[in-house]
Amino acid sequence: MNLTLALVPAAWTLIADLLLLPVLFLIYATFPRKWFMQNYNIFMAICIGLMVLWMMKAGIRDGMEYHFSGATLLTLMFGWQLAILGIMTEILILVIMDVVQWQVFAVNVFLMGVIPVIITSIILSLVERIQNNHFIIYFFVGAFANAALTIGISVFITSLFMVAAGAYSYDYITYEYTPYIFLMIYPEAFLTGLVLIIMIVNFPQWVRSFDDDKYPFGSKD
Repeated sequence: MNLTLALVPAAWTLIADLLLLPVLFLIYATFPRKWFMQNYNIFMAICIGLMVLWMMKAGIRDGMEYHFSGATLLTLMFGWQLAILGIMTEILILVIMDVVQWQVFAVNVFLMGVIPVIITSIILSLVERIQNNHFIIYFFVGAFANAALTIGISVFITSLFMVAAGAYSYDYITYEYTPYIFLMIYPEAFLTGLVLIIMIVNFPQWVRSFDDDKYPFGSKD
């Protein structure tokens, strides 16, 4: 899903750059500094692991690439602020490695970071509103199904973005790219669920979205 400069109109890259500024300000204003100082090591470890998974990708043309997103995992574990910063860090590393062009940095941050994080946060908020909640609901709906829906919707939005940008025709992208969304959904959901279940069982204090008061499972002591 890494978009190149050839796929994005110049005006759109400028708009993305400008829109990224208020996002960064909001992250700065609400940043969980105390939690981050206590758990920055696990954040860095997850980001390194995610970078390795990002390198394991497949694709047919520019922008039509398939790889593990990790946006849902980062959001559930660290909150939306650190999730977006984590995705930004991954893309910045790709820019330094000359895998992604710096001109489309902000565009890729929105498509691979901001939008998936927003989708994940909306679904999680709906799960948290369920009365008599349980860990099973959190895991299968808030994590597993959440990751599947997030990657599916994100890829669909990216497809529409490329069509609107004139990069590919609607017929071409719906035939060559979007049908394979289903090949990305299960691996994304499985890996997200696997990492979360390991963390919640062994280190629940590292998962910010998990709370014993909401989901009667495990202990944070």
